[in-house]
Amino acid sequence: MLKKIAFPLLVAATLVGTMATPSHAEDSTFATICFFPVRVLGCGVGTVVGVPLGMVKDGNRGAIKATKWVAEKLGDENGFYHQVAGGILGGPFGLVGGAAYGSFDGGWHGMKTGFEQPFSKEAFTFKDE
Repeated sequence: MLKKIAFPLLVAATLVGTMATPSHAEDSTFATICFFPVRVLGCGVGTVVGVPLGMVKDGNRGAIKATKWVAEKLGDENGFYHQVAGGILGGPFGLVGGAAYGSFDGGWHGMKTGFEQPFSKEAFTFKDE
């Protein structure tokens, strides 16, 4: 008889005891915990989208900078033939170097803004800094 009554009393005491304990769940903490999977998913998607965007953006910048650098070393940064030679000689190196840098830059930008503002326009685009 005691065993039949002991288990339900133990369960009832546990339920009543848990109701009396403070929950320490503020609205902001609860919202942060619930929003965490969305932030992680936004971080991942921002990284996946940010790497190719960064490669294109920084690859283009690197090609332009390398072309101008070679044209300047040949004598005239604004000369047509100097820029053509700079584009042939320095452009591919700047493109590859800029794309390599852009893969890290775009990945970092996608992770950071994808976590702070998941699935927003800022997570999928670059602003000039």
